[in-house]
Amino acid sequence: MKTRAPDDANRRDPARKQRLRFSRRALLLGAGQAGLFGLLGWRLRQLQILDTSEYRLLSDENRLSRQLTAPRRGAIYDRFGTAVAESRESLRVVVVPAFAKGLGRTLDALARFVPITEADRDRVLRTARRQSSYRPVLVAEGLSWRQFALLNVLAPQLPGVATDVGSYRVYNSPEPLAHVVGYVGMAGKGEVDEDPVMRVPGFRRGKTGLEKGFDPWLRGHAGAVTSEVDAHGRIVRELGSTPSAPGRDLVLTIDHELQAIAFARLATERRGSLVALDCHTGDVLAMVSVPSFNPNDIAFRPNSARWAELVRNEDEPLNNRAVDGQYPPGSTFKVVIALAALASGVVKPDEHIVCKGSYFFGNHLFHCWKSHGPIALHDAIKSSCDVYFYETAHRMGIDKLAVTGRALGLGRAYDSELPGAKPGVMPDTAWKRKTLRQPWYPGETISCAIGQGYVLATPLHLALVAGRIASGKAIVPRFVRPAPGLTVDEPKPLAVDPAHLQLVREGMTAVVNEKGGTATRVALKLPGVLMAGKTGTAQAFGHGVAHHFTGYDAKPHSLFIAFAPVDAPRYSMACVVEHGGWGAQTAAPIVHDVMTELLVRDPAARPAFVASNAPEAGSTVADAGTRP
Repeated sequence: MKTRAPDDANRRDPARKQRLRFSRRALLLGAGQAGLFGLLGWRLRQLQILDTSEYRLLSDENRLSRQLTAPRRGAIYDRFGTAVAESRESLRVVVVPAFAKGLGRTLDALARFVPITEADRDRVLRTARRQSSYRPVLVAEGLSWRQFALLNVLAPQLPGVATDVGSYRVYNSPEPLAHVVGYVGMAGKGEVDEDPVMRVPGFRRGKTGLEKGFDPWLRGHAGAVTSEVDAHGRIVRELGSTPSAPGRDLVLTIDHELQAIAFARLATERRGSLVALDCHTGDVLAMVSVPSFNPNDIAFRPNSARWAELVRNEDEPLNNRAVDGQYPPGSTFKVVIALAALASGVVKPDEHIVCKGSYFFGNHLFHCWKSHGPIALHDAIKSSCDVYFYETAHRMGIDKLAVTGRALGLGRAYDSELPGAKPGVMPDTAWKRKTLRQPWYPGETISCAIGQGYVLATPLHLALVAGRIASGKAIVPRFVRPAPGLTVDEPKPLAVDPAHLQLVREGMTAVVNEKGGTATRVALKLPGVLMAGKTGTAQAFGHGVAHHFTGYDAKPHSLFIAFAPVDAPRYSMACVVEHGGWGAQTAAPIVHDVMTELLVRDPAARPAFVASNAPEAGSTVADAGTRP
């Protein structure tokens, strides 16, 4: 009898075959389950161990809210302690887009309680798209107490909406000081990364003037508040806070009352500027530019229509003409010619040059305003003889003239933290070769002799020239008082012969106080006090430009520089009235009136204010204005 093979038995045993098939499936299923559990375990390890810091951070972002708090901006005072720029409380509402249930719907809900214009709505939506959704966006500011209280009551129904207290800038004596103090505004796209505080909703930084120049010290440092929030963005509890550090206060050299007087006097003209200096320290006591504007219209709740009006205004009220208006100095430049001629030895004080009313050079005829006959230095300054200065300038050449001009402060901008200051032009042969790639022609020196041609100066430069001649010191302008305890170096003596300076001072004194002077009508009426000065009238078109102006634009600029008192000079001043006509006609009477007020007030003799929160000695702000 034959036996069956085991394989044949297995094949013919259905039950056994089913058991084998089930065992293989169970094995595959078990392996699959083990793989899945292994993968799950690996993923759990990655989430809980390897990536724990990342997910803890994400969890905290959902649970914790850390908001920067804006510091209080430092105040700006005039030299006697009157606040000319200060911060006041502003009630605001902000929204955190990440916690809002639809930013558009949230803004619609807020619009029922506070006014939100289309421009405001566009700004909020634009800002929300540009930055992290967890950063708050300012919706409205300057709320009334009623609006503020109502929003706090309704806060549980407005996810992502919060109220807070900020600040806004207020400018006192706004128009007279607008160009010096400047104004603040929202940080632009290229500025928000300069400092974390720039991202605080509604934070404003300096845009022009000293607000901009001293912005890093005025703005302070941001604080922070960390809070726990629920899923709707509502604050559950405050976990901690870091207080903000307020900005430093600044004390200006400006006397705001004198500034207001000067502004009111100059505002009778269409366009012009005036600068008054302490000619011993370089303190800027007044700096006025007209037309002006009200920075309160720009710094808080800016009016776009008003801004467009200012920008389009042909008289350019936003420009500070005192430092960025570059003018031919006209005959005020003759005091520079006189000093340069004496220093170079090309003329003696008692040497007479004959003026026949014109001066031939090459094939060109240069005119004088009258025929003076034989005339020496003193009378040439007093009567502003063009021919005398044509001849002296021709004898010495432009390079020697430029040396004296620069010694008196021309041809450079001063590091005074007042943005936009122009350097003017004190030309020489090297300047023309570098700037225009042309040689210097002798006839161009003749034009410079009467403050025309390539010579350009700002009113600040002209006040500096008068101040340096008056004091004999190399003063530099400064706008901020030195910090308490800071030792300020005395200005160095000018590298000019004191005897030559005295000759020029005597000539300027004669301009105002001797018969035949060009400005005798503006002699001071203060008992025992004399003012020295120099008139100037400058053609209003640039070098090499054909002029086809008519009416107002065709009139020359009116200029006058001065210092007083003559026997002990303390103050210097310069005024430029655009298209004002003769120097003695317009600019000189303005200087007379403002100089009279300045001498009566005598701010240099009165103790200056010291701010409790001023920059410390040794800081960059404390040193401002003391650098050459």
